Amino acid sequence: MKDKILAIFEVSVVFILLSYLFGFVISTPLAIEMINSLDGLLFPGYAVLLVTTLTVYVLRVPRPAQGFSSQKLKHQWEIVVQGFFPIFSLSVLLSWIDWTQWTGAIFISVIEIGLLLWFASTVKNKITWLSIIGISGCLFLPVTSSHLLSKIGSVISAIIYFYLFVALSEELLFRGYIQSRLNSVLGRPYCFLGIRWGWGVIISSVLFGFWHLGWQTGVSEWPHVMWTIFAGLIFGFVREKSESFIAPAILHGVMNYGPQAILFYLFWNG
Repeated sequence: MKDKILAIFEVSVVFILLSYLFGFVISTPLAIEMINSLDGLLFPGYAVLLVTTLTVYVLRVPRPAQGFSSQKLKHQWEIVVQGFFPIFSLSVLLSWIDWTQWTGAIFISVIEIGLLLWFASTVKNKITWLSIIGISGCLFLPVTSSHLLSKIGSVISAIIYFYLFVALSEELLFRGYIQSRLNSVLGRPYCFLGIRWGWGVIISSVLFGFWHLGWQTGVSEWPHVMWTIFAGLIFGFVREKSESFIAPAILHGVMNYGPQAILFYLFWNG
């Protein structure tokens, strides 16, 4: 019991400290100048978060959970393929629905529960050629547009930001460190459609929701917190099935900046 309490206390303290560190970094004059020059992208804050979280992950997560064998990486890819369509569907909905208001946030949360069931049932089956072809089609970017060259630089910058900085740093923190650390002491005694899980999923998802509270200007805070808690549950179960933060990090990037957003920016945004 003592180990469980200490682990929960530890991840809570780390979460609070990193939240304050992130807020402090993005509020410095130099960071504000950089953010304004980068169209509001919070590169400085996420750069610091990525380095800090990686350090915490290496120091505090048990070594077996950090292994990256070729077999394990192949398993990550299989999970990404199987989870792509549920997450891509969520990404499209987030583009259409006003999730900053309670009505939209509640609707998104209900959809996320359904998508979680979709993912859990999908991973029971083998990868099909239809899934692979579908992903290839969604990710295919036409190269004949006259606007492509003038916008591709901004798209690449956004991809680096949303996939490498935002998704990777947040997944390292919540699914890599917090969930793995809690799993090591709380265990995974429950089963959801064949996926073993424990209280680490719940706690990391709640903290993930609260991570989105207060620092993003222009966004209603509590609706944002609510639907991101359910998004955290999806990524949490992806982590449990894949046994790593890699698959949820990739899918998190798809949610933040999906192929439809890339195509829209390239061909219809100005």
